[in-house]
Amino acid sequence: MIRGRMLFALIGAAGVGMQAMAVDRTRPVSPRRQLVICMKKQMSASRSIFYNEAAAVCKAQLHAKAPTLASSIQSTPEDGLPK
Repeated sequence: MIRGRMLFALIGAAGVGMQAMAVDRTRPVSPRRQLVICMKKQMSASRSIFYNEAAAVCKAQLHAKAPTLASSIQSTPEDGLPK
């Protein structure tokens, strides 16, 4: 009975370990997750800041960092040669 429990615990620990290693750290963080992280930092740093104020500050910071689609696309002349 004890060996069965030990085997079950060992298999469970191996399964959890494989899931922990399977996390893709190269995948970029979603904008919503970035907003949540920023708001958590803002609200923990200052207890007097309200939720809506933290959301406005973080949205402004994220919009300032994010490049727009038009600025990230480089135009090429009609002849097809880059500038």
